[in-house]
Amino acid sequence: MPSSYLYAINNEGRVFGLSTSGTMWREFMYLGLEFKQLSAVPHFMWAIGGDRQVYVHVHGLDVPIRIKEEIYENERWLPLEGFSGRLLPTDRYNFSNQDGTVDRSRDKVRLPSMAWQWEGDWQIETTLDGQPLDHDGWTYAVDFPATFTTKKQWKSCVRRRKWVRYRRYSAMNSWCAIAPLHKDATKEPFIDISVGGNQIPGGNPGCLVVWAVTAHGRVMFRVGTSTTCPEGQRWSTIKLVNGYEVCQISVGITGLVWAVLMIGKAIVRTGVTRENPMGEDWVEVDPPQKDLKLIQVSVGTDAVWAVTQDGNVWFRKGIKGEMSGVCEQMGAGTGWVEMLSKMSLVSVAPNDQVWAIGHEDRCLYYRSGITQSELTGKKWRLINAPLQLSRASSNASLSSSNRHSMCGTPQQQRHQSWGSLNRPHSTSEGTMLIREWEEQSRSAPTPTSLKLWQRTNDGTTNKNPQQTSFQDIYLNEGKKRSANSLDMDDLTEASVANITISNESLTKTGESIVVSGKGMGNVVKINPAAWSPVHSVGSMVGAEAHPETDGSIFDPDLTSDSGVYGEDESSGAMYWAECDTSWYKVEAGACFVDTSNPPKWIADTNGTGHGDIAETWRIYILEELKKRLQKVQYDPSIYEKVVEKSSWIKNGDAKCKVKGSTSYEDCIIELEWISSDNGSLDSGIVTILNSDGATTIMQFPVSEIMCVICCSEPGNPRIAIHTPRMPRSKVLRLQFSSDTEMEDWLAHLTSVSCKMNNVYGKPGPNSIWATTALGDVYVYDPAALEENQLSNDGYVQELDAGKGLPFECVLQNGFGYGSSLKITACIHDDADRLSINFVCYSTVSLKQKSVMDSHDVALHFNPRLKENIIVRNTYQNGQWGDEERNGGSPLKPGSDFTLEIVCEPRGYKIYIDDTEFTCYSHRILPQSITHLRIKGLMTLCSIFYKSISVIIDPTTMFWRQMGGHLKKVETCSVGVTWGIGYGSTAWVYTGGWGGLFLKGLDSNTGINSMVDTHNYYVYENQRWNPVTGYTSHGLPTDRYMWSDASGRHKRTREHTKLLSMHWHWVSDWIVDFHTPGGVDRDGWQYARDFPAQYHGKKQFTDYVRRRRWFRRCQLTTSGPWQELGNTKLLDVSLYAPGKPGSDAPVYIWAIASNGEALFRRGVSESCPMGVSWEHIPSDQALVGISCGPCGQVWAVGKNGSSYWRLGITPAKPTGIQWQNVEPPSGAHLKQISVGKDVVWALDMAGKLSVRHGVQVNVFPEGTHWQTLPVMPNDPIHIDMAVANAKQGFRQVAIAREQGQVWAVSGAGILCRRIGITDENPAGTGWATGIGANWQHISIGGLVNKTK
Repeated sequence: MPSSYLYAINNEGRVFGLSTSGTMWREFMYLGLEFKQLSAVPHFMWAIGGDRQVYVHVHGLDVPIRIKEEIYENERWLPLEGFSGRLLPTDRYNFSNQDGTVDRSRDKVRLPSMAWQWEGDWQIETTLDGQPLDHDGWTYAVDFPATFTTKKQWKSCVRRRKWVRYRRYSAMNSWCAIAPLHKDATKEPFIDISVGGNQIPGGNPGCLVVWAVTAHGRVMFRVGTSTTCPEGQRWSTIKLVNGYEVCQISVGITGLVWAVLMIGKAIVRTGVTRENPMGEDWVEVDPPQKDLKLIQVSVGTDAVWAVTQDGNVWFRKGIKGEMSGVCEQMGAGTGWVEMLSKMSLVSVAPNDQVWAIGHEDRCLYYRSGITQSELTGKKWRLINAPLQLSRASSNASLSSSNRHSMCGTPQQQRHQSWGSLNRPHSTSEGTMLIREWEEQSRSAPTPTSLKLWQRTNDGTTNKNPQQTSFQDIYLNEGKKRSANSLDMDDLTEASVANITISNESLTKTGESIVVSGKGMGNVVKINPAAWSPVHSVGSMVGAEAHPETDGSIFDPDLTSDSGVYGEDESSGAMYWAECDTSWYKVEAGACFVDTSNPPKWIADTNGTGHGDIAETWRIYILEELKKRLQKVQYDPSIYEKVVEKSSWIKNGDAKCKVKGSTSYEDCIIELEWISSDNGSLDSGIVTILNSDGATTIMQFPVSEIMCVICCSEPGNPRIAIHTPRMPRSKVLRLQFSSDTEMEDWLAHLTSVSCKMNNVYGKPGPNSIWATTALGDVYVYDPAALEENQLSNDGYVQELDAGKGLPFECVLQNGFGYGSSLKITACIHDDADRLSINFVCYSTVSLKQKSVMDSHDVALHFNPRLKENIIVRNTYQNGQWGDEERNGGSPLKPGSDFTLEIVCEPRGYKIYIDDTEFTCYSHRILPQSITHLRIKGLMTLCSIFYKSISVIIDPTTMFWRQMGGHLKKVETCSVGVTWGIGYGSTAWVYTGGWGGLFLKGLDSNTGINSMVDTHNYYVYENQRWNPVTGYTSHGLPTDRYMWSDASGRHKRTREHTKLLSMHWHWVSDWIVDFHTPGGVDRDGWQYARDFPAQYHGKKQFTDYVRRRRWFRRCQLTTSGPWQELGNTKLLDVSLYAPGKPGSDAPVYIWAIASNGEALFRRGVSESCPMGVSWEHIPSDQALVGISCGPCGQVWAVGKNGSSYWRLGITPAKPTGIQWQNVEPPSGAHLKQISVGKDVVWALDMAGKLSVRHGVQVNVFPEGTHWQTLPVMPNDPIHIDMAVANAKQGFRQVAIAREQGQVWAVSGAGILCRRIGITDENPAGTGWATGIGANWQHISIGGLVNKTK
């Protein structure tokens, strides 16, 4: 789980945050404002200040809140004027929204509040669905509600173009005040506030609801609040009955609202749904006993806790949050349960965990043992995390009597601040003073306190600021400030309205206000004219602030480091306090505690001093045992070894499916392992026996196993063992009776095959990573292969000569310069003609014999024994060239011979029995050779193929499972590896190996628990009947009435099973209101007939409808991955220009889940997680990205077009702007991959396209696309074991160096592109590897090591 925060307010009104990944409370920077109430959801806090007004605080977002404003300019063609903005009375407005119903002229589009800033001016959008328009951006149509096209025709009577402008929320990381209800803010102050509703069933993602209570007992609802509009639009009064007055309110994550009345009763809001988050009516709930009054209530998902005036805690049973909007009883519950404990306040987290503040001691408590089945938990546990206090806190004054505080000395403070005074960024003494003032006073800027600095500029400080002691400045200014500056409480409405900060009053630099936090490296520059601090009791002028590492709200950011939390944790002047704090309020609305893996501060509380472990009798026994052990003599030589040889046999029952059979048959599986002490004679055998145990179905050595993979289906735990080198059966599938048994076998087979191949621990930097369709992560490390193949001047692969003739195989690296082939063979006595051909494949159809001979043959070596000559020739474009026949023939029938062919720049040197026979000049470029073919009557003894780079054969790659559960993994050539889960969470590889799947046969280092989520979908289909309307009785030819998306497979909600025991449901079945194509208010989509286009509005001709139901499940597993922050990612790409070990920077680009591009700062081999995200704005939402050598970055837009990034240099790695590249005609791109001087793209139909003519410094966008032809009968798209095998490809990946292109076919088979040359970057065919239902492959680390 990502780190989340528990928030609290202490008795001084200071706000603190405690991170689930941190160890101590950290105070939010104190800005002169105390807080009374606080409510939070992740990244958004609402609070009530000491002035009883409402404030909102947005923090921890790596991606800024950017909103795209769109206006359509409409024109009609008039006979005399041509196109004109004068429209017919029946037409839409000249400037309107997309459907023309709203007048949106440019002056009417304003910023919602002062917390927003415009990014640039209005721009014309120059693309339509990825196709570029001319610079005016007009699109044409016959009349208004019609389809607009890029081409102007004779009948185009209207045209329109789109203007866009972005606005950004600029009050990040500061308290932003919400306008009061009345002009006089003191007339009706607020007394309570609550935020929640971020998971209203079926609600829009990003929706939030905010409820508040005023001092008059009125209930207010904030209209229009969401994650993209944090401050909402306006307050709306909610009616109460019987003259009731409310004193406290709480809203849960599902939108359920409980409020406490002054008379001690509770009321519950009913009818809260996604369409009506305000709800419809109130229901009363009586207190637990007549004489008891409720004083506080807190709502979770399925739990409501309350406190009565005597301090007793109560639990409300019968609450079901997700159903509370439709069923009154599930919102109001059925009865109270007394918890027999006294607390002054409780707070329930979204996952129903509970925190409380003690009644007497005001300490913080956590309710342990809460689970879904036992929502009341077991007992209260004291939380005792240390506290970091700011200087302004009275608890931390230097004369503090707090016995625990370890105070920094004034000397340390002086050094700390002295460094910040002498910063090179300081442009004038004024700025230094302002920064100094910012460090000292944590209050909001006021005109008086700022002008006061201008005055002191004339005084002592200006003469030589370096020599004035910091202490003097501090004391001096402290006096002046207290005399002159406004107190926050004096800020009446009139003075609030008049606060402005002008450039002159601040600094003489004229450009910007420079603000910096304490001990930070950089300066934040803000244009002060852009927004005034009227509504920001925030860091100065809304300057963005970023905290430090431990429990940072932001991942610490290299660009601007002034802190939300004020001080830097490592600085000397830090104050610590143990739990002498009195807490006033705790807020758990943004805190997610994983009970199976609790934060340190919960786990530690259970440690010594509190639990039974520290009992004196236990300690006594341990001490006695230690003493006894000291007397024991230990001499290992006198004991005999327990195990001489660790040989073992594991057997079990299973069902197997071998090649050729259609069903799973009962069998017995046996794994025998024999190992010796030194490990040199390790061997293992897998045997599959018939169920009677007498006869063997198949048997093979462990060394043949290339991949052991889980291929389970719900209810059927299965594994597949891939043995591609075995002639009879290339894959063996086994089905087990239980998940446990399947995992046991998976762990053992993985473990022994890794021992056999001698692979352990962290894979090398040049490894290939892949994920399967089930989310398992695999890696192939070519290091061992490289070692085995290495010969003195190249890499040698022994081809399998035992296949017999005719012999044909792929030359994986082609046959370019420096390659050679050495064949040893014995000619039969009756032989006449032999032929050895180097073939250039030009199509992929391996099966069609007619096409076979049409391939070009670069070298045809043809000994004709009876004629005693050897003919050399080339077959090109369907005809033979001129034969070379000179030189006789040293080959005779019945003799042995050794033939060596070496490719040199001039031609092929041919040696027979180690003597040079001839040289044959190139007629076809040797780089385009892909296959070797040998025919004739002879017996092949050996064939050695030598290349200048490592020869990777896709069929013989040993894939090792790494652990974890991810959708895609991306790596680079220094070994930094990132992954993205199905829930869009980003993970970084820790360097370990193992996790849940290896059952403890693993390395155990760097293994973390992982959580991933997945949605199951079923479709409910209905047909219209003239009598009864829509019913679930279809025609006999219709699809199933409950089906999958295609309608071919029956799927019902009741029979949907989870994949394995590690998955569990986390929601009920819910109607999906976000089905692509749009839905009506009940979630239905309509169409004329079933396999058709669906739309959300019912039309007269629609005879069928469907709606999608989904249910979310969660996987709990573990693996060598560490979670990265809170930002959800769609795609990520890595490129490392440096060599392994150099610790050079690694460039990482990513796409956030809202389509924004991000660049990761500070990533290197030693810091694979990096430091912070930098947001890269783009005009279009993006879905895919890829970065490559020489500063190339390409991206794919949601609209299917492609973009490349202009202006990337080592000094400016983020570039300047995005440039649009037209996609291949008619294609909607979904993925892109960048290599050296080439870009490959994959479209929605699964077709691959190659961008030609990419030259980095000359023509970086390339010249044209070449789309590869679709080969429907290509074997790479056919795999009977994959149910949803599609034509086309799933994914494509290019190595950052030339020549390596790999892809995953629609059937999940790994393929490598062969025949790639400089002239033909698209290659000519595919070499296939293991079909393990792969989903994603990353070859970013693959470097062509050449000799």
